[in-house]
Amino acid sequence: MNARMKLFGALALLFMLGISACNSKANPPEPDRMEGLFFRYFPRECTRILTLPMETRRQAAPSSSYYGDVVVGEEGVEARKFLYWLMTGAGDLDSLELHYSELRGRLYEEIYHRDHFRAELAPNITPLESQLFDDYRLAGVKSRRMQSSSSMIPEANLKPWEYRVTGVKDFKIMALTPLFGLPAETSLNHFFTFHEFKPKQIISHESKRLVWGYRSQDRVTSIAQWLSMRPMAQPVMMLRLNTVPQEVPVKTRFVTVLTTTEGKELRDTLQVLLK
Repeated sequence: MNARMKLFGALALLFMLGISACNSKANPPEPDRMEGLFFRYFPRECTRILTLPMETRRQAAPSSSYYGDVVVGEEGVEARKFLYWLMTGAGDLDSLELHYSELRGRLYEEIYHRDHFRAELAPNITPLESQLFDDYRLAGVKSRRMQSSSSMIPEANLKPWEYRVTGVKDFKIMALTPLFGLPAETSLNHFFTFHEFKPKQIISHESKRLVWGYRSQDRVTSIAQWLSMRPMAQPVMMLRLNTVPQEVPVKTRFVTVLTTTEGKELRDTLQVLLK
């Protein structure tokens, strides 16, 4: 009788474990909760653009040093080190230069996530947001883990994620002085190569789906290649010269013209001394 009871108990335990395993397969945890990472999305229309001249420099810190992108001033920059930084946004993008000019540079990308910049957010595209998250997660990018078992979501695990809902019909960079042996106001697109997309994702304005991202093996290098993908505007992108202009040293003004699929022309100008 004792042996029978032991056998019955063992079978009951196996049965309960089987039910538990089935339940866990039928109701898997959400991908973002599995990773301890949550995206806070910032969908915006693109009605403004902002451009700045930058270069990567070694920065001193109290106990170490690091390399970061900084805005170039009157001292100029070597043409081969020149970075063309461009940020897109809604009407409130202008207030970055108006109210935060002392933090001018890539800190603008972080400041634009503050709560008072949420008033002009566009409606969310939920199916697209799932694609953006999965692309980032499945690419093997390390996520931050939950710091406690509480059901509350710690602020540190909320990753701001920008995307734009405005399509790009055309994009052009030109100089207001002769450059590369070409007249002023000639398109210089083929002299520029993409250096960075932030985030590293390209969305089609036709399908409203992700067409290139963190998991993509191919590179997007030229403006023509990017335009052929019928993209939404990028939140942030950086370009660099692929050829040193024969006119250096030269002080010039670069004009960026982004034409939306709605036919609106967005412009911004930056000035830089190329050495």
